[in-house]
Amino acid sequence: LLHEPDQSLDGGSPLVSSSSDFHRPVPASSFPRCLLSPPICPDFAGRFLAGRLTDEECRVVGFREQTSRPELIERTVLEVAGTVLAA
Repeated sequence: LLHEPDQSLDGGSPLVSSSSDFHRPVPASSFPRCLLSPPICPDFAGRFLAGRLTDEECRVVGFREQTSRPELIERTVLEVAGTVLAA
């Protein structure tokens, strides 16, 4: 939510003054894999990012046949990236 420059929640400076105040994540394809491991096995992460998990791995992850969809891979990487950045 963008606040008008003279508005804030506490009467001080605005929370957001422009769209440049938002962090834009890196594309999933350029997210550093080293940040996924640990706790994720590098081999598993590589297969997941390539959309090449086994049927059993897809079942365990819970996405089944959707696991190889680029949109799901991107969403998952952005979730992990957000967690890493917040830590």
